[in-house]
Amino acid sequence: MTDKLRLGLIGTGWVANQHMAGARSVAADDLEVTAACDPRREVLDDFCDRHGIGARFASAGELISSGAVDAVVLLTPPAVRHEVIDPALEHGLHVLVEKPFGENGHDAVTFTESAEAARVTMAVSQNFRWFPEYTWLRDRLGRPDAGGIDFVEARTFQNRPQAPGAWRAEETKLEMAIFSVHLIDRVRWIARTPPVSVRAVTRRRRGSSLMGEQFSSLLIEFAGGVVGTVTSSWTSRTLPLNTFRVDTDLGSASVERTAPMSGDATGTAHFGAQPERLTFAETQPGEHAALSYGSSLREFAVAIAERRSPQHSARDNLQTMGIMEAAYRSAARGGTPVTVEEALYGHVAYA
Repeated sequence: MTDKLRLGLIGTGWVANQHMAGARSVAADDLEVTAACDPRREVLDDFCDRHGIGARFASAGELISSGAVDAVVLLTPPAVRHEVIDPALEHGLHVLVEKPFGENGHDAVTFTESAEAARVTMAVSQNFRWFPEYTWLRDRLGRPDAGGIDFVEARTFQNRPQAPGAWRAEETKLEMAIFSVHLIDRVRWIARTPPVSVRAVTRRRRGSSLMGEQFSSLLIEFAGGVVGTVTSSWTSRTLPLNTFRVDTDLGSASVERTAPMSGDATGTAHFGAQPERLTFAETQPGEHAALSYGSSLREFAVAIAERRSPQHSARDNLQTMGIMEAAYRSAARGGTPVTVEEALYGHVAYA
C-alpha cells in the first residue's frame, strides 16, 4: 500500500483536536484525515475550517457510505458504538475506537469477533502507552538485567469537575471508563502476562450530582503471580500527581509527571549499582499528548499497510476491557473478586 490511509473522524469534539495534532505531527507520512462528521453543523464547520478538512457529513452513516475514507476513527461517547461500528464493518472500513472499547465486556467481545469475521483491522486508542516515559519504561524492563516483574502500581490524583448537563454527567460508568482505563491498560501492558481476576472499590464524592464513580481502587491478579494495583481519584482538590512503579526480583523502576497529559516527566530505574534517572521534557505545550495520539494513529495505519495486527488491536484490548468490567462487577458486589473470564464471556468460576 503506497497511498496514505484516508481517515474519517466521527465526532469533532475536544478529543478530535488531539487526534488531529497527532496526525499532523507524527503520522503525516502514513495517513490523512480527509473527512469528518458531526450532527452539530456549526461545530463541524468550525473544526473542519480550522484543520482544512473538505468532506463534511451530518451523520456517521453518510460518511461511512461516501467512499471518501478507508477507515474511521470513532470519537463519540461509549453509548455510540453499535450504530457506527456495525455499518463500518459492513462497508469494509477499518476502525480505530476511542477508549473505552465498549460499554461492557460482552460488547467488546462482539466487536472484536465481528471485525475478525469481516477481515478488517480494528484497534482501540490506548494512546497513553505512547507517552515517552512509558515507552522508555517498558523497553527498560525488557532488558535482561531488569529481572522478572513482581508488582506493578499506577496512582493518579487529580481534580476533574464535570460540567452539569454534559454527557459524562449522566454516565453510570465514569472515572474508570473515562480515565482509569488508561491506567489499567498500561498496568497490564507493562505486566506482559494475562490478567486473571480483579477486586475493586469505587466511590462517588459526597453530595455529587454525577451518576458515576469518581474514585476507584483495583487489585489485579495476573497469571504467574504478578500483582497490579490501580488507584485513581477525580476528587483530589490539590497536589495533583501521576506515578507508576514496577518492582522486579532484581530492582525497581518508576515514572512520574504532575498532570496526566502535559508537562515534563521523569523516569528512574535502579537495577545495578547506581540508579538511572531521565527527564522527558516538553519543548512546547501538548507535545507529549500529540506524540501519544499520533503514535496510536501511525501504528494503526502502518499495521493496515503491512497487513498485520496493530499493537493496540481489538483482540489485545479485550484484556483491558476484561479488567475494567471485572472491576465494575467486583465493586457492585462489595469488593469480592471477579474473574476476567466472567467479565468478558459470562463464565462464572466457582470454588
